[in-house]
Amino acid sequence: MKKTFKLLNNLDKNAIAIYHGRKIFKEEFLSHVELTKNHLLLLKYAINLCENRYHFLVAFAACTSLGQISLFPSSKAKKEIERLSESYFNSYLINDEDVVDLYQQNNKNEFKKIENFDINAQQTVAILFTSGTTGKAKENPKTWGQLNESSIRVGRRLWPKGVHGKCMIATVPPQHMFGFETSIIYPLTLGVMMHDGYPFYPLDIQQIALETPEPKILITTPLHLKACIGLKENWHNIDSVISATSLLSSDIANEVAKILSTHVFEIYGCSESGAIATRQTNKGDRWELLEDYDIKAKGNNVLLKAVGYKNLINISDQIKMISNRFFYLLGRSSDLVKIGGKRESLSGLSHKLKKIDGVDDGIFFIPKENTDQRVRLAALAVSSTLTRNQIIHLLSQTIDSVFLPRPLRVVANLPYNELGKLPLNNLIKMIDGTPLDI
Repeated sequence: MKKTFKLLNNLDKNAIAIYHGRKIFKEEFLSHVELTKNHLLLLKYAINLCENRYHFLVAFAACTSLGQISLFPSSKAKKEIERLSESYFNSYLINDEDVVDLYQQNNKNEFKKIENFDINAQQTVAILFTSGTTGKAKENPKTWGQLNESSIRVGRRLWPKGVHGKCMIATVPPQHMFGFETSIIYPLTLGVMMHDGYPFYPLDIQQIALETPEPKILITTPLHLKACIGLKENWHNIDSVISATSLLSSDIANEVAKILSTHVFEIYGCSESGAIATRQTNKGDRWELLEDYDIKAKGNNVLLKAVGYKNLINISDQIKMISNRFFYLLGRSSDLVKIGGKRESLSGLSHKLKKIDGVDDGIFFIPKENTDQRVRLAALAVSSTLTRNQIIHLLSQTIDSVFLPRPLRVVANLPYNELGKLPLNNLIKMIDGTPLDI
């Protein structure tokens, strides 16, 4: 007998979303899904570009009910969308207007009775793509069973008493694995509400939190949290903060916990597997694996055995196992560089660059253009007071000369994407003075 999961789990009495300031319950949501489903193209793939998070949720559910596979591009740059459309020729685009026009016609007090429905656990419902931080984007298909089982494990770990009556506010896009799992799948599987907004700036995040009376779960990144702690007041009823996409420092975590009067957690995962482990950042550096997962370090390879996945998953980070449940992250395999018989890490070099008085931000990286087999380091530095030569001189006092960047460029800001990451292609374009794709 095939295993199935409902589209909605245990949501008979709970709101699924806050949309345009009002709560959406099960009956209305299912009605919106039905209305949308009846107007979609009958193709195999749908590229979901919806900006409004509730529109995204409705479109994803409608596609799933039709057996279609939702495609989530690594960015919304025109070239990336064109590339995806060409790679998946049997596909079409879904935007906000394709969803909202359908159910604005629906009287909110009169809903056609639509039954909750089962979805085969083995059905592939989405393909996500890596952010391209280290190179070309890679496809990562997800089944409905994988997404359900992962969310249930995270729910047991972070919210053992449940999340009913709480509302998720996310600053990360739903097309990304972290944003997709938390702000789209969790409302379907765990019974938490999701806010339809997509706040980016600290004041916008705080404003949505103030307008939402329910206990808030903030889904965000270290970059957003660093900005948020600049607002020292008017944070109320924040149940918890969940951070991912890059490591959160204990200093920022402690400030967030103090200013927002909340608990700060991190999720460690990857596009290949979703969530793998969690930690409460201000209570130590070690990570705890989610139940039923097994992770092993073999030489330079770190392999994950994840429930619901047939093959072992190769993880790009290096780890140190403490026990079969706990481990330390040591950094990415690609982070270590060896030049002239000497070793350094790119993250360590970047840290020393940012420690220079007058440097507001900075990063070391290895441009991909190198073809002579020699490692050449490049760096970008954000400074309004120092010149390139001054920064090079100050760097030479803290790092070996073989690791001095050639070239180093002083810029107004680093090319962070909406996840707070620095894609390698964007770094290369900035060091070369090439305009970035938008």
